[in-house]
Amino acid sequence: MSNLNHSQRIRCGIDTGGTFTDLVGLNEESGELVIAKWPSSPSEPEKALTGVIKDSKLAARDFASLVLGTTVATNAMIQRAGARVLFVTTKGFGDVPFIQRVNRKYHYSFEWKKPEPLVKREDCFEIDERVNYQGRVLTPLKDSSLNDLVEMVTERLENAESEDVVIAVCLLFSHLNPEHENLIKRHLETNFPSIPVSLSHQVAPIWREYERGSTTIADAYVKPVLQSYVQGVRESLDHLKLDCPWALMKSNGGHSSPARAEEEPVNMVLSGLSGGIIGGRYFGELAGWKDLVTLDMGGTSCDVGVIRDGKISYNTDYQIEWSIPIAAPFVDLTTIGAGGGSIAWIDKGGFLRVGPQSAGADPGPVCYGNGGEEVTVTDANLVLGRLNPDYFLAGKMRLTLEKATEKITELGRQMNMDTPQTAQAIVEMANENMANAIRVVSIDRGLDARDFTLVAFGGAGPLHAVGIVERVGMKRIVLPPHPGLCSAFGGLIADYQVDKIWSQYFRSDNVDWHTVRDEFDRLVQTALQELSDEGFSGKPEIEKTISMRYAGQNYEHDVRVADGGISETSLQNALAEFHRVHEHFYGYSIGHEVIELIKFSVKAIGRIPKPQLKPLTLEGNAKPIESRPVYFKEQGFLDCPVYRRSDLPSGFEETGPALIEEEDSMTLVHPENRIQVNEYGVITIEVN
Repeated sequence: MSNLNHSQRIRCGIDTGGTFTDLVGLNEESGELVIAKWPSSPSEPEKALTGVIKDSKLAARDFASLVLGTTVATNAMIQRAGARVLFVTTKGFGDVPFIQRVNRKYHYSFEWKKPEPLVKREDCFEIDERVNYQGRVLTPLKDSSLNDLVEMVTERLENAESEDVVIAVCLLFSHLNPEHENLIKRHLETNFPSIPVSLSHQVAPIWREYERGSTTIADAYVKPVLQSYVQGVRESLDHLKLDCPWALMKSNGGHSSPARAEEEPVNMVLSGLSGGIIGGRYFGELAGWKDLVTLDMGGTSCDVGVIRDGKISYNTDYQIEWSIPIAAPFVDLTTIGAGGGSIAWIDKGGFLRVGPQSAGADPGPVCYGNGGEEVTVTDANLVLGRLNPDYFLAGKMRLTLEKATEKITELGRQMNMDTPQTAQAIVEMANENMANAIRVVSIDRGLDARDFTLVAFGGAGPLHAVGIVERVGMKRIVLPPHPGLCSAFGGLIADYQVDKIWSQYFRSDNVDWHTVRDEFDRLVQTALQELSDEGFSGKPEIEKTISMRYAGQNYEHDVRVADGGISETSLQNALAEFHRVHEHFYGYSIGHEVIELIKFSVKAIGRIPKPQLKPLTLEGNAKPIESRPVYFKEQGFLDCPVYRRSDLPSGFEETGPALIEEEDSMTLVHPENRIQVNEYGVITIEVN
């Protein structure tokens, strides 16, 4: 932690990971950082929040603001620990959540089973009403149907015992006419004022009823969990006498007030992941690069994203599990089970596998000495000499080399491999898994990974970065200062961001551009009002996009509409741009084909000033603090100098092999790779 002038208040970001909870504080006047790290407690996230705030040694008066990234909503869905959902839908559509989509994850596996929805079939209620594709009412909603719904809910409440009960409503074409959904909500709130109700036209106003219904169910499913978390945070901050403004990271990379987060929990599902790519972009640009691949490798998972010309990619097709989608805006990340705690195991065919299972924070890797019995990636790195058992977390935790060596030796016997070979194989398997994730976000999308710079962070990212880029042909790596806390840093510099959607069907040969203009104007005004409600008072940036496809296709691409008002000319330009986008992704376009316009989106961004970090004051040349043997695949054990990152001055250069230690991470530089430190302490590795 830096020595701060406590008369100057600090902006803070806190990120809760699967293994550790991280805090980064920024003194905007001096550019100094304060950092803290505390073991996560998934069953009691507020406990880790309190622990990391106390560990920072900041007084309550020091906090100017606080932004939290949380995995509470994510974990609730993954672990199936949410509320009991009562699902209300149009008569005849009660099986939609169970039919899902007809595709399969594994086409030739007889053992694979389609994941269960977040709702039980017995809790689905079909109500007699119908709206057509134009939004006209075909079957009015009668009072008798509403009374039948109340009876069903009453019966379920009598059998619910102590579990939380919520209601999700998704009626056919309600995104075009929400009249019936609103009637249902008013009736339910009159009879059951304490039960949360999620409406599909508010949660996900899109035209695919399965995706809209799945998203609405997910919103309801995690609502009590997130509300409980927010209340717990309030109580923890009150206990600490911390009364600064605070917010939560949203999946789209913006942040949300606690009250809005409680109302719209589905937008918090990737709260814990979005800060990393924002922090990665900041440090990538600080090193002089704008085409970036970000890699956040922590203790449990690895998140990979792509940034083109400084712009983060977004998506609206996140899947909780196979074919259980959430159609909410989120930063476009690929997540895999590859982290420091990922478990190495032998499959039925005798092949080595790594992950996706993780030892997590408790019991953790074998070398933690907390009762873990399964070999992890961290154990392998320790055996290979890449981790210092006496300086893990700056000495706060001592690793046990003997136990890790014993377990890896046992695993190696099953494959007729010695201990170093087994440990190296574990690391290489993890690296290949992460390299595949990079291929997904680059090569699979028509991008050449070799044209990008990797920004590696998370506690384990810098340790694996060189091994990963060697597999995909990338040539450059950027390592932020305090890489283990980059996601927390991203949270504290995140902008305000609001996304609004209108779904309607048009053909390119019959577009009513006046209607499109009016609806875009409505979306903009709604987004601006929400930005204002969230506390932003500056001049926002507005981005308008239209989701398009060729007639007969079942997938769309988003096309940016030029800044300014909507006109017939601007729409024609957007249609021409779609042909270019389609050719980029698929290698062809069909200039004469009719284009269908499906969805119209507005993104309102309230930029906040980005901080200027304090430049390094160190001069001269750093010397290694020690030297120790480190295993490399081709050379075996090599004598490797070890540097303390806090000792490295601006302009420092070195050629590998080398290790760079810091309190929240470790960097491994392979032989013949060259490193350089810039004036802000950002390390660049040029890979040979």
